[in-house]
Amino acid sequence: MNIRTVFAILFLCGLTSCFEVIEDISFKKDGSGVVKLILNLSQSKNEINTLMKLDSSSGYKIPTESDINSYLNRVLQSLKSTEGLSNVSIKRDFKNWIFEVKSNFKNSENLEKGLQSVHAEFAEGEPLLLKNKLIYNGRTLQRETQYIDENTRKELNKPTEKKIFAKAKYTSIYRFENTIEKSSNTRAIISPSKKAIMLQSNILNIINGKETLQNHILLNEP
Repeated sequence: MNIRTVFAILFLCGLTSCFEVIEDISFKKDGSGVVKLILNLSQSKNEINTLMKLDSSSGYKIPTESDINSYLNRVLQSLKSTEGLSNVSIKRDFKNWIFEVKSNFKNSENLEKGLQSVHAEFAEGEPLLLKNKLIYNGRTLQRETQYIDENTRKELNKPTEKKIFAKAKYTSIYRFENTIEKSSNTRAIISPSKKAIMLQSNILNIINGKETLQNHILLNEP
């Protein structure tokens, strides 16, 4: 795992407070939809602004705004070149430290390729932290997650790394045109309208296999 790259974004808030990664996807009946990936560091913005004045901390290089923009520009170009994706955009809020990647997709295969593209830019050729698979056919959504290997898990449970992920959250939100009949993940919460479902997990628990993002969602017929 490329620890240097992971810390290039997440270290900014790791020694201070919590952060949240949000995966918000709206699916249409034909399989197309809109995906939003959000990194929310706003709870740590004051501490981040202090860290940004430093060159390094605890042996890790603190990225500049230019470093972060360079990474986001690579993500943007990679997504724009991914087949089946359109209207790709990235919002950059350095005042509140909230970043949002948004794109339309034609089907779940295009969506998965787009997500892999974002992760690949983050990992820079190294093994991915989380390997996810999303399959949607208009009636069911399958979210599969490959568990982290033991060596990577040990690296992420070292004192500094563990502190970074201890309060971090990963929130997945899926929205549909049809109502939801059932969900296999008992921690997932179905909205009152039954057209949306949310699963919030602690990233350290995901790393250690105590929580999972895996889910099989069945929709009702129209």
